[in-house]
Parts: sequence; structure tokens; C-alpha cells
Amino acid sequence: MNIRIIKNYLSTKIGSRIVVVYYGSRNRKVRYVGFLYKLYANVFTIKLANGEVKSFMYIDIITKTIRICI
Repeated sequence: MNIRIIKNYLSTKIGSRIVVVYYGSRNRKVRYVGFLYKLYANVFTIKLANGEVKSFMYIDIITKTIRICI
């Protein structure tokens, strides 16, 4: 899996509901539920229900720092 494949896949899913689980330090997990908002060269953003926008890097998917479910 490489970044180009991830970007191409996500570009077809803009506006779709997405769940992002972030695996932080010390076994902490944070779950974000929102809509895939925009794609940029190195990051993608999701818009949460409260209007907040969170950004994540494509490399985080490869390194398994985050998991996504669309």
C-alpha cells in the first residue's frame, strides 16, 4: 500500500461518513466520527458533527497510527 493508492481511494469518498480511530501513546484510543471533508497533498481532513475539522496524514494509515472505516 502506498500514499498514491490511499489518496485515490479517499478522493472517491469525499462527503462520505468516516470513522477514524487514532492510536496514541500508552494504549490510548480516540475515535472521531464525521465526514471526509477535503484532501490535500500530505493530509486529509474530516469534519465532525460539532463543526470541528480534524486533519490526518496519509502516512498515519500506512504506519497504523490511525485506522479508518468508511
